[in-house]
Amino acid sequence: MNKIDQLNYNQLKVFISIYEHGQSHHAANELGMTASGVSRTLKILREIFKDSLFIRRASGFVATEKTHQIIPMAKALVEQYQQIEVQHSVFTPAESGGQYIIHAYDEFVYAVKKVIRDDILLEAPNLRFDVRVLTHDCSMELANGDMDFVVVYEGFNGKNLNYEMFSETDSLYLLARKDHPLLSQSLTLESISQYPCLEIDNYDDLTCPLLVNLCREQNLTMDVEGYTDSLASAMRLLSESDAVTLSCNQFTRQFVKMIPQIQYIKLPEYLARKCRIRRRENREIGNYVLFGNTNNSAAFNWVKSKLICGLEREWRLASDE
Repeated sequence: MNKIDQLNYNQLKVFISIYEHGQSHHAANELGMTASGVSRTLKILREIFKDSLFIRRASGFVATEKTHQIIPMAKALVEQYQQIEVQHSVFTPAESGGQYIIHAYDEFVYAVKKVIRDDILLEAPNLRFDVRVLTHDCSMELANGDMDFVVVYEGFNGKNLNYEMFSETDSLYLLARKDHPLLSQSLTLESISQYPCLEIDNYDDLTCPLLVNLCREQNLTMDVEGYTDSLASAMRLLSESDAVTLSCNQFTRQFVKMIPQIQYIKLPEYLARKCRIRRRENREIGNYVLFGNTNNSAAFNWVKSKLICGLEREWRLASDE
């Protein structure tokens, strides 16, 4: 006889997470559990359903036929539990646990970690965060719940995706080595095109840099020095060459102020406006926190609110420097 009356909400979440990820350690990270805790829960689930539920293979867990039958009902039950949790549970940050996966453009990583340290962990010390540099289009992972948040300076469109702006993008800056001749000249497309462009590109969604495109429209030729998704590498490359790069990020400008070999100069508004118009042809620009529809818990919404408010404050402080 099945011991279904022993089944609970947390066990169902573990069951679904293993099914979706195929790896017990991924389930542990998602749910803020230890790997041994997930293993113990799976053992209990196997006893309850009198089935192995998952077969271990070299590539991970493979669901049995019974698991495929149970999963739709398990998901329906978890959705009902989550509705009760959202509508009726009392959320206490100090007692909340779990792990959140955040990917961010390189320029945002420090600010994200600072907000986590100064704003979130002070109130919710049991939360855990995995913050990584974003290097690819993450729309699918966000929609599937494999990532919790993404911090970028563009809006994404897609099914089951949401985003909230924490600040607008206004000023643009040209970065170059401190003794670069361009820094003492009037900035025009003609003067800029005399030097190669180093593009800080977190993933390849542009056919070529914006400055290069603008130059081409004016029948000017601007060479491309190369591409990098690393802000630190970009600064080193700029310090050793005549290349320049364009930045719309106040955190990047704040970082550059600590590097004596690199200087920045504000792009004239007419050129900045042209760049913003061209960039919007691909994505709506601004500074955003992206997230999916898979998690509507009180804890998730609290973290989201703290992250957005904290980043807005940090952006404002960086802008005022």
